[in-house]
Amino acid sequence: MVSRSLIGALTAATLSVFALTGTASAQSDLTFEDVFAAAEATTYKAQVVTTNPARNEIIVKADNKNEFSVPVQDGFDIGSVRKNQFLNVTYLAGVVIDIEKSEKTKPQVDVSKTVVLADQDRLPSGLSARQMTVTVKIETADKKTGNVRFTGPDGNERTYKVQNPDMLTDLNVSSGDLFDITFFDAIGIEITNT
Repeated sequence: MVSRSLIGALTAATLSVFALTGTASAQSDLTFEDVFAAAEATTYKAQVVTTNPARNEIIVKADNKNEFSVPVQDGFDIGSVRKNQFLNVTYLAGVVIDIEKSEKTKPQVDVSKTVVLADQDRLPSGLSARQMTVTVKIETADKKTGNVRFTGPDGNERTYKVQNPDMLTDLNVSSGDLFDITFFDAIGIEITNT
């Protein structure tokens, strides 16, 4: 069984990718099933370190003392957040929908946009879905299961499931390669009193 702090640390590492991106609304014909399939939401408590209204993000500290930024969803009143408040952060990892060889020389964020799902009501309450394209360094790629472990622009490793595992074989994906990966995530925050 994975410890709660390990889950929090892994989630925190994934969330830091969002800190480097902006948002733009986009209407979509995508459904919850298309982008989140069997994903499970992870929720953990974090303490506010500071806010960054210019970047529309909140810097928080997890139980393991690691600090990371959490982007806030459209319409969230970032001015209502105060230092040392506690937040519940909920995160949902989606599927990788595209992967291609990159011409870039290092991992970086390329595109991030908010996605409105056709069946938005299936998304857990308070979460905003995003489609992101990032340049990553492949660590491992399981061509049978579709699981890809990579190092992102923030230097942290994460694992996602590729929607079509045949892409990994077709592209001859191997360790050390740089690829542009497009994937979905959803994140939300809730202010708590404790």
